[in-house]
Formats: sequence, C-alpha cells, structure tokens
Amino acid sequence: MPKTLPSTDPNLLKGVQRLARSHYIWAALFITFGLLTQYAAAPRHLFSGLPFIIVGLACLRWRDPALLATVAVLFALSVVPMLNSKIGVLGPDPLPQLTSLGRLEFAALALGKLLLMYTAFNQFVYLRFLYGTAQAATDEPGLLHIPEMVPNRTNAQARWARGLAVAGMLCAVGAVFITSIELEPLIRAGAELGGSLGAVAIGLGLGAAFSPTRERPAALLGVGLGLIGYLTAVVVLLRLP
Repeated sequence: MPKTLPSTDPNLLKGVQRLARSHYIWAALFITFGLLTQYAAAPRHLFSGLPFIIVGLACLRWRDPALLATVAVLFALSVVPMLNSKIGVLGPDPLPQLTSLGRLEFAALALGKLLLMYTAFNQFVYLRFLYGTAQAATDEPGLLHIPEMVPNRTNAQARWARGLAVAGMLCAVGAVFITSIELEPLIRAGAELGGSLGAVAIGLGLGAAFSPTRERPAALLGVGLGLIGYLTAVVVLLRLP
C-alpha cells in the first residue's frame, strides 16, 4: 500500500502558504478590477464587473485551488471585449475607458491579461494536489501520496457550475427571443447577465473537473452549458445596434 507524506512536510506547508498568498493577491486584483469595470461600464453595462468582484470575494473567503481555474478563465475572456467593444460580457475594459491608450499600450494590456491567465492556470495545476492524491490512480506503486492539506469543496463547486450555467443559458436564450428594439436595454442586460454567469460556470466547472471530485459529470455539464450561454450572449450582443 502506498505511503502518505506527513501533513507536516515542509514542502506541503509551503504549498499551503503559497496558496493563501496567491488567493489574497488574486482577490485584491479581481475586486479592484471589478469595481473599476463596474464604474467605467455603468450605466450601459450593468453586470460587467460583478463576476470579478464575486470571484475575488470567493478567493478571499475560501482560498480553494480550484478557484484558480476560474481566475484564469475570466482573465482569458476579459480580452474579448478589448477585441470588440460591442461584446459587453466582462467588459468594456476599464483602463482604456479611464485613460488614453495607444495601440502599443492596448496590445501590452491584452498581453498582460493573457500572462496573468497563464500564471493562474499554472498555479491551479500545481496547487490542486493540495486536495490530496489518495484517490489518484497511478502505475508507480512506490509513489508517495499527498495528504489532504486543504478542504475539498469541489463537489459543491461542480454543482454551482451546473446551476450557474443553466441560469446563464436561460438568460442568454431568453434575450434571443426579445425582438422589440425598444427593449434594447433589457436585451443587453439579459445577454450580459447570461454571458457573465456562463463565464463563471466555465471556470468553476473546469476547476472542479480537473480536481478530485465525485461530481465530475455536473462540472463538465456546467462547462458545456456555460459555454453555450456565453456564446449565445456574444451573438445577441453583436446583433444589437
């Protein structure tokens, strides 16, 4: 039977400390960015900054490794409004709204977001092992198992991904069937809310699906439905004048 590393192992304790530090940093960055986005986007875009604020608060409260996947997904999708300003899901970016940026600065900002996405994803891949590896299948009988160093909430996270994805898809699809141009603010709000919920669902679902969980089908369903909701929202927003 494979042996398990002691929970007092210095490397494991450093990993837990690194997890806490990274979440404090992401929380501060996301909450600040979300507030700036909400300020710059109001009143035309009602929900642009809320996903960042909510995920930032979740990082601050729970410090879950799987949340790092959500951080990575939101950073990646936040580049989309920079490419097309009509797509108000997770945008518009506050910095171009509040300051004057040239093409070079604009490109550097987009690259910076992608680098932050890469950093968050790498942290997720490494720190998810703090959930423990007792359930992991391996062909190396002498490989030491990692004990559970942080609480595993991925089952609940997978169910949240599924629920948010369903809600987001319903909002986005509902916006498709509103055809009156006089209701454009309602169409935009429904699409952006649906797309925002879908974006968060994609991140939560990926984080749970690639972590030890008993709810992987729910997590993957959340990713799939969240993607449908997000893409539907994008199509609706592109059709608006």
